[in-house]
Amino acid sequence: MSRTYNQDCVLAYSFDLLGERWTFLIIRELFLGPRRFGDLHASLPGIGTNLLSKRLKELEEAGIVTPTGDGRNQYRLTESGEGLRPALRELMFWAIEYFMNQPGPSAPKECIHSNDLVPDSVALAVEMFANKSAIPHANYVIQVKIDDTPYTYYFMNQEMTARRGSDTPAVARIETDVATLMQAMRGEIYIDETRKRAKLSGDMEVIGHFLSSFIPGAQVAYEVAELIRERKLKAAALKSSRVEATA
Repeated sequence: MSRTYNQDCVLAYSFDLLGERWTFLIIRELFLGPRRFGDLHASLPGIGTNLLSKRLKELEEAGIVTPTGDGRNQYRLTESGEGLRPALRELMFWAIEYFMNQPGPSAPKECIHSNDLVPDSVALAVEMFANKSAIPHANYVIQVKIDDTPYTYYFMNQEMTARRGSDTPAVARIETDVATLMQAMRGEIYIDETRKRAKLSGDMEVIGHFLSSFIPGAQVAYEVAELIRERKLKAAALKSSRVEATA
């Protein structure tokens, strides 16, 4: 991080720190949890091992990335690194809107319409859309297996966060594939079809909330269902109070 814009501006200072090539993609890879050096290198085709080492050292010196200390040559984000998550979610969402609004075919559009992405990319896309929707619900943990890769989603304090692996106890589980989730996020299939094409187990209300959080248009359906449920509960309570009054 030797180059600088030499401007007294916090945005310029942030790009002094993070603006080098590959830096944000390394951070993206660590959003889903710690990664070994070799796994980082394999997931970032085109970066040399020397440059990857240099970027990791720079990020470590900046307090954004740190070794896990378990002797496995593994790295994770620090609290400061995790703090970049909302900003990168917004940048990802902006990129989708921007590229989709550009005329003519393009590589970004092909990516958005692809059903052949790596599971990590889809897992992060689900997190991004889920936080854009932010449907209220009680806290929960759900496991989602995308193709053969397991992930755990934590919905805590109205925020969804994805992690690799399935070691944490969860109240529900979904097994599905990249194509199903991509088609659901693009609105090509709706909740019923998404359910049919997945293996579901556990708390069905949590599964419903999870799917509703990233499928376009599902938020309205979720809110209507919640309104109907509340009205039924109120009607049942009113009926019960009338019965007690006449007893």
